Amino acid sequence: TQSTWGPDPVIFIDDRWLYDLEDELPPVVERSLASERPQCLREGADITLVASGYSTRLALDAAVLLEQQGVSAEVIDLRILNPFLPDNIIASVTKTGRLLVLDGGWSPCGMAGEVIASVVERVAPSVWKKSPARLTLPFAPAPTSRVLEKAYYPTAAMVVSQAGQLMDKVC
Repeated sequence: TQSTWGPDPVIFIDDRWLYDLEDELPPVVERSLASERPQCLREGADITLVASGYSTRLALDAAVLLEQQGVSAEVIDLRILNPFLPDNIIASVTKTGRLLVLDGGWSPCGMAGEVIASVVERVAPSVWKKSPARLTLPFAPAPTSRVLEKAYYPTAAMVVSQAGQLMDKVC
């Protein structure tokens, strides 16, 4: 809605993986993005999963799978990237001591790296139980073959596997 209401240029990048999903949405309300923050969608105690767009759906799906294995994952949806206000993420990582950032883009110069850097700069080293990690696209051109897409794009199972490494568990 900011692109409709705001006077500034806005880049909106949609995620084709979201096209088939349905959800109940609240009525559209005009508001400034200056006060929007990442939102906790699921409480957890063992690991913090941070994502945006379709990666948020992967994080929520992975949290359910992790719960079946005794891992309590907190899921935070970034919602917007600018302004980036990491307070909720910092509070979550301070609680869990672990951070896995999911990004539907590539690792170099990506959103996941910026989230990790922002949190690492603000969280004391003594809080960390494991070094933060990110799950991104492989640094290669996107495939056009369905077979190759299955190996290229992150899945909930990949999130569970990476989270398991941060938990020192085989998931």
